[in-house]
Amino acid sequence: MNIQAIQTGVSGEISLQNRIVSAALLGLAGLGLLFLVGFAHGPENTLHNAAHDTRHAFTFPCH
Repeated sequence: MNIQAIQTGVSGEISLQNRIVSAALLGLAGLGLLFLVGFAHGPENTLHNAAHDTRHAFTFPCH
């Protein structure tokens, strides 16, 4: 039985520019999420309360 290797055109290397762009976009998404959750005030701020309860569940001090 012959087993042949399958070659793809994808290399395992990622350029420095792609890594920087990915890190910047991920950082912006994280900051956006923190901003939305942190300042989610209104008549029913369930998003803020859920994040608050989750922080307490993981014993992370939040105030």
